[in-house]
Amino acid sequence: MKKLKSIFLNIFSIKNIKSMFHKIFSFRKNKKLAHFESVEDAYRKRPRKWIMTLIYVLIIVVILIVFGLDLKHGNPNWKKFRIMLSGLFSPDWSYFFGFNNFSFETSVIYQVIETFGIAFVGTTIASILSIPFGFLASRKMVGRWAIISEIFLILIRTLPEILLGFIMVKVAGFGARAGVFVLSIHSVGMIGKMYAEQLDLISNDPIEALEACGADFATKVKLGVVPQVKPNFLSVILYRFDLNVRTASLLGLVGAGGVGYPISVYGDNEHWQQLSAVLLGVIILVIIVDLVSSQLRKKLI
Repeated sequence: MKKLKSIFLNIFSIKNIKSMFHKIFSFRKNKKLAHFESVEDAYRKRPRKWIMTLIYVLIIVVILIVFGLDLKHGNPNWKKFRIMLSGLFSPDWSYFFGFNNFSFETSVIYQVIETFGIAFVGTTIASILSIPFGFLASRKMVGRWAIISEIFLILIRTLPEILLGFIMVKVAGFGARAGVFVLSIHSVGMIGKMYAEQLDLISNDPIEALEACGADFATKVKLGVVPQVKPNFLSVILYRFDLNVRTASLLGLVGAGGVGYPISVYGDNEHWQQLSAVLLGVIILVIIVDLVSSQLRKKLI
């Protein structure tokens, strides 16, 4: 009995338990490190954004199917569903390109360009406004006082874009201007946070070398910090712009410009051919922006 007790204590001793956990976690760590052999390998194995785009499109399709079946009245309305499908597979090209009963200013192409412009201007303004907040939220730059800027950026991120869109439409009125305000404000929360994370990862060696030469703060930032974070900052901006294109296409639902408003109007009034043209424009815009931004980010690595 004493021998069994001794064996049991040896097996489940603190030393053996520590050794076991060390092997488990070191195995996971080594496995994780072996997953990415280089920066290029990490980029090749990055999460595919086309999956996000596919999910985005599938969500729209599911919503349309639910509307088409009219499930709220009990049994599915298959006749209405067939009409919807026939309309969705025969888009109104006159509305898409802007001829016959439609002008170019009311066409899908114009609305897609407007959506792109809302996302581009909003992201550009947010990327500039986020620079001071990113520096102030970096613990490597300002130390423990970074908590103030961190809380401010968190508060911005907690407000959904659609809710902010409702508020901005009341303030700035209907149209693209409200959409630009929404994206400019809301994107600061995420871009500023990602700026701060990139600043916390910089090397101190260039900064210490400049301090040894007697450089002032502005020179240290210009020569020691900016060259290290510039590619990563640009990558963050491109990533956020990609997301803002999708967001801008939804802000129109609350009247903040772009293609969202026609989606709401034509969907409610069951004008399926016009709705199909709008959805086609959104899909083309999202795919093009996705492909271009991915290639640009690849060149920044």
